[in-house]
Amino acid sequence: MNITTIKNHADVGNLNLAEISPEQLPRSTYHAILQSSKSFGEATAIEYILDGDCISEAQIPFSKKLIHRILMTFKGKSFANPHRKMSYKELAKNVTGLANGLYSLGITKKDVTSLVLPNFPETYVSLWAAEAAGIANPINPLLDESIMKEIMISANTKVIIALGPVPGSDIWQKVMAIKEHIPGLKAVISLFGEDIACSKNNKVPVYGFKKLLAAQNTQTASFIFPEQSDVCAYFHTGGTTGLPKLAKHLHLNQLTNAGQVNLLSPVNAGDTMLVGLPIFHVNAAVATGIASVMKGCKILLASPSGFRGKNIIQNLLTIINNYDVAVMTAVPTVYAAMVEQITSQKITVPPLKMKFAICGAAPLSSDLQALFTKLTNTPLVEGYGSTEGSSVSTLMPVNPINTEASVGLPIPGITLKIAEINEQGKLIKVCDTLDVGEIIITGNNVFPGYVEDVHNQDAWVVDENGQNYFRTGDLGKIDDNGYVSLCGRQKELIIRGGHNIDPKMIEDAATSHSDVTLAAAVPRPDSYAGEVPVLYVTLRPQSVLTLEELTKYVSANVPERAAVPKAIYIIDEIPLTAVGKIYKPELVCLEIKQTITEIISTNLKNKTVQVNVFADKKLGIKANILVNEDELSALQEQIKMLLTPYSFNYEVLVIKTKINEVA
Repeated sequence: MNITTIKNHADVGNLNLAEISPEQLPRSTYHAILQSSKSFGEATAIEYILDGDCISEAQIPFSKKLIHRILMTFKGKSFANPHRKMSYKELAKNVTGLANGLYSLGITKKDVTSLVLPNFPETYVSLWAAEAAGIANPINPLLDESIMKEIMISANTKVIIALGPVPGSDIWQKVMAIKEHIPGLKAVISLFGEDIACSKNNKVPVYGFKKLLAAQNTQTASFIFPEQSDVCAYFHTGGTTGLPKLAKHLHLNQLTNAGQVNLLSPVNAGDTMLVGLPIFHVNAAVATGIASVMKGCKILLASPSGFRGKNIIQNLLTIINNYDVAVMTAVPTVYAAMVEQITSQKITVPPLKMKFAICGAAPLSSDLQALFTKLTNTPLVEGYGSTEGSSVSTLMPVNPINTEASVGLPIPGITLKIAEINEQGKLIKVCDTLDVGEIIITGNNVFPGYVEDVHNQDAWVVDENGQNYFRTGDLGKIDDNGYVSLCGRQKELIIRGGHNIDPKMIEDAATSHSDVTLAAAVPRPDSYAGEVPVLYVTLRPQSVLTLEELTKYVSANVPERAAVPKAIYIIDEIPLTAVGKIYKPELVCLEIKQTITEIISTNLKNKTVQVNVFADKKLGIKANILVNEDELSALQEQIKMLLTPYSFNYEVLVIKTKINEVA
């Protein structure tokens, strides 16, 4: 029994949960790799393509092969290699060797290695080697260097593994700019780079990845073996402030979640798992990473930039068939692009060979789900999860009982409840069937907490039996068959005059229009109601839908009058995180800035003021209102009076440079 035959929560309960017990799981993620090396040996563990032009192993463009040969011959650089394979035996050797290398640099069980890497085979090697020797800290390489530095300082990073000086990438420049500012940093390892000795201007030594690995014993571990109870990773995750915080993972957490996924999955050893999401995210690290290794699958890495790589989306349908992809996981925008490609170009697509496809990270519209399945003959199912749950918490069966929008059934071995929790963080009750409340989870896949204690204060709730549950912050409900439906995030509720408005209600109304591709409803500060809803949308290419038409459509389809948005904005791009989730804090900041700017420009017409709104680590979203020093005393009280009806955090500050106009 698996996801193709399961119907309800009783079916999930009939699965063999002993397979995911600590006693049956490997000792650590490192031991999982060793076991798979013994079982699958020369079978391919990781296959890699440089970009979407590499549509099959037999059709790698000659120009790409030539560039690779030239770079290897004259510079010894392999970053342009268009196609590579790594066997299970090679994977185990590389992980062992790099872990030994980290140990030689001073990494032990409680020491952190931060990874600033795109999706290369070496990224998986680095992740699992860092987990073997100590604690891995994968970081989004697209982050600003100041945020990278903040993460590394919070993690107490001892070693950094980063992409070296490669054309078209600024990762190395960012790492070089911050490395001297990380207290306790012992070394930097440069992927595709060379050694750089210590000097007056380079206090932290740099080691070339290839040279360091070549000098190690790849057969026997020098480091102390990790255990299930050891912390293996710090993943940075967005909180309600939009700023990174670090979630701890135990080896047991990742192994359990990988086992849970494998217990549900119909994939077999040798099947190909397409990975296009970034490895710094838990999906690629756990659900399609170590889970694939434990199953003996082949991971197909689709370019260093994943789905964003050159021509990956354009040739994705061909790549899926040519590389015999069995399963893929992606965000709604990827599936929408595939559907758009088929329908707009009117191409005939042979039935895909995939067993099924999974969508996560952002809500999947039922229309897109049905259309993708129809056009590709591949079931598209939705899942739900979090960094704190190691990756997956629920998954929709291929043939579900219910037809309403749902993220499926709780995975085996997790306890998921819908709870009513008061303002003091106490559980009032577990909600009845179909009642909306906060989703709380517990199980061996659920993390032990955040690195910084301040983030743990409101993260947990205790039930009547004394069991600790993680508060996801997501609102949901469960039906009679155990299916979980999301109803938005508790923190994202728009409170209009005391009336709680679920933004998902507005977003669903908008995305039900065939021209709307993404929608995000956020609160706008309002002096009377406290907050009113506004809506941001993106439209499909070549759409001729007007704002007036869309406004009428949304107004007619939002089921609650109070939830009808006061304004709708059609924009080119809705801000997304690196893994495709809608990033609402940026839109909330924009609304607060517009509100303050309009109030000041209307009421203080002859005054010069600049407004900056941002996410603050402790205060949440905060506004800085900057005025000229000679106007501070006069403006401070006036601004205070004007903003009294509003609840957002703000501060009036002096700016030394003269401001000439309202920003």
